[in-house]
Amino acid sequence: MSFEMLQQDCKRAVNDLKTLSNSELDEIMNDDEKIGNLFTSLDQCYLTKMEQIKEDTIATNNSMAEYNLSKEPDLVEGRERIQRVSEEGEQLTKRVKEKSDELRTKTGDMSLETALALLQTAASEMEEESDKIARKFLDSEVELDDYLDQFLLKRKIMHLRLVKAEKLSKILTGGVSNYVNAPPLNINSAYFPGVPTNNPPYPIGNSVPYPTGPLNMPMPGMNYFQNHY
Repeated sequence: MSFEMLQQDCKRAVNDLKTLSNSELDEIMNDDEKIGNLFTSLDQCYLTKMEQIKEDTIATNNSMAEYNLSKEPDLVEGRERIQRVSEEGEQLTKRVKEKSDELRTKTGDMSLETALALLQTAASEMEEESDKIARKFLDSEVELDDYLDQFLLKRKIMHLRLVKAEKLSKILTGGVSNYVNAPPLNINSAYFPGVPTNNPPYPIGNSVPYPTGPLNMPMPGMNYFQNHY
């Protein structure tokens, strides 16, 4: 529809009205049907197009409304899922913060270097304690069963601390996992005192920070068995 076509139809309707008498005009003014006939008698294609556009628009709106209504369950489910994920995210964030605060409370401002030094010291202390147990056993101050329980437990703790220290040293240096690259450990190379040996406790080229061979624990002399059995 164009504005020129509308003007032409309006002029045509006015010209038709000019030919009518006053009584005919009064009849038209008082009769809606005659007014409708007056406009429908004109060749008004734009009115037909407008009506078609109106019907198409209504049909399109109805179709879109039905489609939107069909998607309502998905929309509700999506909102609920977003709500759940949001709540889970908040809970995870809270847990991470709690763990971070707990870790900060336990470690304070401890650096990785300090933690490594403490692990090395703790491993050295545990080795000294195991050495004391071995000496007591050699001096017949502890029974065999007690010696085995205490010695093996302390050695196990020592090796675990050495492994942790080695891993932490790897993080600090960013290099290959190897005790040669780690800071020096104040650990006696004789892992199992009381048994003289010309071999190191584990191969030099081995990257595993604990003995891989059999556990050579000190054994008492013959007098021990003669006195106890």
